[in-house]
Amino acid sequence: MTTLPDTTPETLTAGIPTGTGTGSAAVHGYVAEGFESVREEFERNLRERDELGGAFCAWWRGTKVIDIWGGTADAGTGRPWEAGTKSLIFSGSKGIVAITLLVLVDRGVIDLDTPVAHYWPEFAAHGKDRITLRQVMTYTAGLPGVRAPLGQEDITDPEAMARLLADQAPEDDERAKGILYGPYTAGWIAGEVVRRADGRTIDRFFAEEIAGPHGLDMSYGIPADRAEEVAQLQYGTHFLEQYTGFFTSDDPMTQRIWQNPIPFPHEEMVWNRPERRTSLIPAANVIGTARAISRLYSLLAADATREPGEEYALASRAVLDDARREYVRMTDPLIDIRMVYGGAGFRLRATPRDGVDGDSFGHDGGGGSAHLAWPGAGVGVSYITNRLIAVGPDDKRASSMLKALARSITRLSA
Repeated sequence: MTTLPDTTPETLTAGIPTGTGTGSAAVHGYVAEGFESVREEFERNLRERDELGGAFCAWWRGTKVIDIWGGTADAGTGRPWEAGTKSLIFSGSKGIVAITLLVLVDRGVIDLDTPVAHYWPEFAAHGKDRITLRQVMTYTAGLPGVRAPLGQEDITDPEAMARLLADQAPEDDERAKGILYGPYTAGWIAGEVVRRADGRTIDRFFAEEIAGPHGLDMSYGIPADRAEEVAQLQYGTHFLEQYTGFFTSDDPMTQRIWQNPIPFPHEEMVWNRPERRTSLIPAANVIGTARAISRLYSLLAADATREPGEEYALASRAVLDDARREYVRMTDPLIDIRMVYGGAGFRLRATPRDGVDGDSFGHDGGGGSAHLAWPGAGVGVSYITNRLIAVGPDDKRASSMLKALARSITRLSA
């Protein structure tokens, strides 16, 4: 797995030293004056909201204002969460895939509206000759799952998965006419397009062109000799129960998406397997610190508000305007969630609202992580965790801190 070392010093932005709480509820790091309420919510997560371990980092107008962590990185050994602890972010990885693609779009290497088969001729088989990368990234291509039977070990081979997707037809079920979300396929297709168009694998391109130049301690997967830097994952409150219908359904299309293989088997947290960390699963196994991921989104937030022609860090204003523009708004018929996707694969707000976070975009991750840019406010933020909790009222960890962050910025901007 290709990665580059973090060149960002571990010293934190000057602010209020944080050492609140005791035992497993202790919060470490720094918080700038005016953002103390975010630290308080983080401590409540550890004390009251079933948090095991995690980290939260936010940049505002180019300055790191919150960088906190706490709890346990490995419940089996008692290893504490430390400043450099990383976590696997599941579908938060899809936002990183989108960012990777946008850098290539800005350089003229790929185009989101060009058929995938232009870069990858074999993909045209079975009537897929007109499917675009934009459709793939917004789950409107009718390719949410793989038809060939897969085992847990198969998904760590991205080129093999790409070949299977090239050799299958899109879903012809009426439910696939709009958004139909899947956990893996968008990453495999995007990764193969990058490999064909650029000549490098998507993880190597990200390491050499994005993470390395900006000193970001994050990567698609992680080398085996750095595996101890990653938190051990575990199931939390009602997490598996929310998937029961998908993992036991006898509906063939549901089985292709959610049982081939089951992403979260009851009997094992498969994402703690060494190969799940060291392999390349583009849509699901990006690993990093909250510090690095939030910094990446802060660079994107700044680029999204630059004047035309102004120098940018990752992608031009025009490319980001297109990426953030609403492309599709529909309810996924299988998971029954209303989704809004921008044109590059970022999730947008399902319900528009005013406020400093009203223009947010990014991608959340299964189990509770959140990774976002708020361009108007100049914010990049990331929350990572190792205890997976069911979406909705069971999990207030990310939402409590994001709301506190928004209130702080609103007050300090007044």
